[in-house]
Amino acid sequence: CAFSCVFFSLGFFFFAPVYPFMCYTCQEQESNKDCLTISMCAKEDKHCVTIRKDVGTKPNKPKYVISKMCSPTCPETGQQQIQSSQNVSCCEKPLCNVNGVSSRQSSHGVMSLGVLASVTYIFTYRL
Repeated sequence: CAFSCVFFSLGFFFFAPVYPFMCYTCQEQESNKDCLTISMCAKEDKHCVTIRKDVGTKPNKPKYVISKMCSPTCPETGQQQIQSSQNVSCCEKPLCNVNGVSSRQSSHGVMSLGVLASVTYIFTYRL
């Protein structure tokens, strides 16, 4: 299995745009470590999005919350809302939104972890 699993993983990595597209998803979590749920996106979704919304500095409250999702488009960045602001990051590779809001580039190590997670997900749920 070692060779075939590695071959399958490499094939998945190089042919990543093929459906199903997957992203990490969560809703308004206080920590990025709580945003590692893998979800299969809809066929029209081509972006993984991370939104970090500043919620203030009240005692015993988080400074920001993180949401992650699939999206057919990349939302505008730096949107302003009443009494809060949010930073938006989007990327176009499967599971590329593993980190919090950052640049469009991701390291090969993070991408390798994403591929490993997706292969594990596929074998676990026998898709």
